[in-house]
Parts: sequence; structure tokens; C-alpha cells
Amino acid sequence: MLISTAFFMGLFGLVHCLTMCGSLSMALGFSIPREKSILRYTTYISFGRISGYALIGCIANYFSQGIISLSGGNVLYLNVFASLLMFGISLHICNVSNAVLNIEKIGVWVNKSLEPIKKRLLPIDSVFKCLMYGLFWGFLPCGLVYTALSLALVAPSPLHGGAVMFMFGIATLPALIGMTSLNNKLAIYIKQKKIRTVFGMFIILMASYQLYTTWLKLQGLE
Repeated sequence: MLISTAFFMGLFGLVHCLTMCGSLSMALGFSIPREKSILRYTTYISFGRISGYALIGCIANYFSQGIISLSGGNVLYLNVFASLLMFGISLHICNVSNAVLNIEKIGVWVNKSLEPIKKRLLPIDSVFKCLMYGLFWGFLPCGLVYTALSLALVAPSPLHGGAVMFMFGIATLPALIGMTSLNNKLAIYIKQKKIRTVFGMFIILMASYQLYTTWLKLQGLE
């Protein structure tokens, strides 16, 4: 359930991905030498990014397991927290409220510390640099990523937490894997109010279902 929810969150969060990282994706294209295949190199960068997500998921879940142990194994309140973040990101996608993006401040200092390292990787002229730049990109402050990460926190193990974030990353590939005109057309289409509303409502439905099942468990009804 957690893995599928994270996947659909990434898929229906395409609007957020194109808005927040679309320009970065295109900018990276200028850092790839002309003699190299942009499609192939951006694919490597994306898989590096997804690996970064998976690593964050493993680390976050490892620490959350300690919190769960201290709380007597009560993971349900973390489920409530995850559901609330999902509601927040859906409101952002629907252009109702951007309040949830305030959580991006959490990772700003991490990103600043990684900036010098990422600059040393430019120009991106090798597969190794692609993977490493993508890995560090995974630590970029992002409300959608942090919302998915809240699902990784409640996974039963660090490996499962990593899998949650890995699948979330896989779902973002259509938005970020290339710098082609197709992506530009997709961005124009997907920013339409009706499309954003549909995507946002779908995430609201997932959040509502998770919140409802969590409430049943807290009441001892499931």
C-alpha cells in the first residue's frame, strides 16, 4: 500500500515536478557536452536522483524505527502526519494553498552544503558524474519529496522505506528524464487548471483513505 501510494503520488505530482525542477532539468542539458547523448545522460542523472531518494528513505526509516520503539510501536500517529502532508501537497497542486512548501526549509542547509560538491561535477561529461550529480539532486529541498518521505517513515523496515522512495522516484521519470520539446508541450498541458485539479483530487482521495484506515486502527475497529 505504501509503495503504490508513493508511486501514484510521484505520478500525479507531475505538475509540481515540472514547476519546481523542470527548469533545472533543462539547465543541466547545457552542462552535458554536445558530443554526448543528452537523453542517455539525463537518464543516468535521473537514476542517480532516484538512488538518492532511496538512500534518504532508508536513512529516515532507520531513525523512525527508533522513535517507534520508544513510543511502544505506535506508528499510527506517523500515518496521520503523512496523511496531513498528502492533503497539503494536493492543495498545492490544485493551486489552493502553498503552505505545505514551508517544510522545504528543513533541507535548505543540506542543499547548501552539497552545492560546492555539485559544482565540481560540472560539466557532466561522464556516467559517474551523471550518477553522482543525480544522487545529490535527490537531497534538493522539495515538499513533494518530503511528503513521500513521510510514507517511508512508517514503512516496516529501512529497506521497505528505501523501496517506497525508489518507486516514488520512478514515477517522476516522465517529467524529468529529458529536455525535449515533448517535455515543454507536456508542461504547458499539465499546468492547466483542470488537469492540476484532477491530479490534486486524486492525491486527496489517497490521503483520505489512509487517514480513514488509520482512524479505524486507532479506534480498534480494524
